[in-house]
Amino acid sequence: MGVSESPILPHSHTQECEIMQTIVTFVPDLMFGTRIEDTAKHLGYRIESLSATDDPDAVMARLSPALVVVALDAAGWERTIAAAKRAGARVLAFGSHKNVELLRAAKAAGADEVVARSRMAAEMPNLLQSLSK
Repeated sequence: MGVSESPILPHSHTQECEIMQTIVTFVPDLMFGTRIEDTAKHLGYRIESLSATDDPDAVMARLSPALVVVALDAAGWERTIAAAKRAGARVLAFGSHKNVELLRAAKAAGADEVVARSRMAAEMPNLLQSLSK
């Protein structure tokens, strides 16, 4: 093999990164956000966190996520859902089961799935996988 030749590996790191889907989270609760991130990584997703100071449109354009997970207690959740939908991403929103109006508002804002936080905790792997397809 010459200097300019390189072996072709069946599963190179570059190939894996190209096919790995991205999930963006907008979850201010550090403990719950970490749990979502750990679950997503375990399932093989690339994970990125959005902060309240980020421009959601710029982040969505840069990352082209398959799914955006939004906590409805995050200030600016409406803007994040709108940016995700403009970017063609699916949205999984979650909030307190006691705040039915907020859950309805998230659905009206364009979230593909809106669940209570307890359901998000109990069914997280299934929710992430089913909505990121």
